[in-house]
Amino acid sequence: MIKKLIPSCYYKTINDIPYNKLYENGFRLILTDLDNTLISYLEKEPTLELFNWKKMVEEIGFEIIIVSNSRKERVKNFANSLGLKYVKFAKKPTKLGLKKALRIASHKYALSEVVEIGDQLMTDVYGSRRLGLYTILVKAIDKKTEILPTKINRKLENHFLMKIQKKYPKLYASALVDYVRDKNDN
Repeated sequence: MIKKLIPSCYYKTINDIPYNKLYENGFRLILTDLDNTLISYLEKEPTLELFNWKKMVEEIGFEIIIVSNSRKERVKNFANSLGLKYVKFAKKPTKLGLKKALRIASHKYALSEVVEIGDQLMTDVYGSRRLGLYTILVKAIDKKTEILPTKINRKLENHFLMKIQKKYPKLYASALVDYVRDKNDN
């Protein structure tokens, strides 16, 4: 279980991810979390920066689907504003919402063509790794606005980060050391 908490890689923000390189490596579908990955919990509408990100990623050739644990209509509103498909109440880290996203994609993608982007080890990374997806962890945009379940997950995350560092020091160094440094800057 603990190894499934280790992301494939870490980038500070969605804008730091090398999408051209991902595309060259065969990835075609991006499943992305919404809250604190694409926007903060406080945002009511997509920002210009988010519209620009979407345009750039789609121009490379990716399909994007939002996969969020939130039940709120804001997931639907954000996705519709951006012209993206979505899954709300995804129940991550279960595979249910991720599998639903794969079903609603424009065509059938092999798991090796799918990348998942999220800000939480306990939900985004663990759920995606359980499905065998390439997983990119990003720094949470604004932890001060997080809801109680996310705050609890962050506490659990700290416990598992120590275990990962001890049991898998090389993986920790390559995929998590910058994340830990950045998350402690908040």
